[in-house]
Amino acid sequence: MKKLISIVLMVVLVATLFAGCGNKEEVEPVVEVEVEAEVEEENPVAEVVESKYPERPINNIVPFNAGGGTDLWNRTLSAAMEETLGTKVLVNNMPGGGPGGTGQAFVMDAPHDGYTILGTSETPLLVPIMTGMPQTTKDFEYFIAGGSPGLLCVNKESGITSIEDLIAKTAADPEKYKVASTNGGLWFVLANLFGQYADVKLGNVTYDGSRPAITAAVSGEVAAVTASAGEVADFIKSGDLIPLVAMQTEDFDFPGFGTIPAVTKSLPALEKFLPLNQFIGFMVPVDTPSDVIAKLQEAFAVAMASEAVKTFSEEQYAIIYNLTGEEAREFSAKAQSTMSWILHEMGLSEFSPEDFGIPKPE
Repeated sequence: MKKLISIVLMVVLVATLFAGCGNKEEVEPVVEVEVEAEVEEENPVAEVVESKYPERPINNIVPFNAGGGTDLWNRTLSAAMEETLGTKVLVNNMPGGGPGGTGQAFVMDAPHDGYTILGTSETPLLVPIMTGMPQTTKDFEYFIAGGSPGLLCVNKESGITSIEDLIAKTAADPEKYKVASTNGGLWFVLANLFGQYADVKLGNVTYDGSRPAITAAVSGEVAAVTASAGEVADFIKSGDLIPLVAMQTEDFDFPGFGTIPAVTKSLPALEKFLPLNQFIGFMVPVDTPSDVIAKLQEAFAVAMASEAVKTFSEEQYAIIYNLTGEEAREFSAKAQSTMSWILHEMGLSEFSPEDFGIPKPE
């Protein structure tokens, strides 16, 4: 660093000539001259403060109404992750946009810094073909907890006690009997399999999430509903809903109720499309910083091992997947491919999976 240093030049002109006479001449005054000199000065060590994620609460955006499977799973997971993360994880419901498009758009528009995550199920996998939004599984990092088998249930006042009853009644009065489901997603696919591939004249009415769809069936607004075993469990126990079939290729033993037969026993034409499995968890944009993703993976692993999540999964009659990283991406990509192409071939998608590079299942 350059500094000005005052250098005092003592200019003393002594012209004392001791030429025998001893006379002393006057001394010239002191002259102070400022000159510029370079002096190296040691730089102070800069204090480096590393940002430690998370430093504030995290928002978990659930793109469906409160009370459904995605909402309940994410509330349980979020609470179980808080101790590891050292902060609150706040769940906010943001329904709309078909199969969760409104919430997904909100998360994609927010900074990709791990402070805004997206609670998810398999339903938002259909956002591209139902809304035209371009994001597919390649654009997200997934944290997949588990999922429950799907059931077809009817209102207790419907007079329907078996799948054979339902088939007969819909044949006699096709306009009267309808099944409620989410607006897109797995339950929407399963609801429409009946009419498309099993020749069951069962119309479909869609809702923004499983909870309002279930409410419609319980109230008698519609005759039936497709939803997960965990979502309808309390209504089956209370007698408000009667489960007719499990939407899979094997019977399902429902504790306290008994065996619910596989739908393929009565409608074997559906076997080629099943099983289609529910999954629930959360996701973040794939370009979220790697250290943030690693911290979320750590918190997710701790949560999945917790007693709270274990107890909740049992109450939901769930299969535990506990997937992150490449396994989760492959799992979700396969589900997106299968469901997207089924809906497209039914003629129920707004866009072709090809438009988004979603491969056709082999």
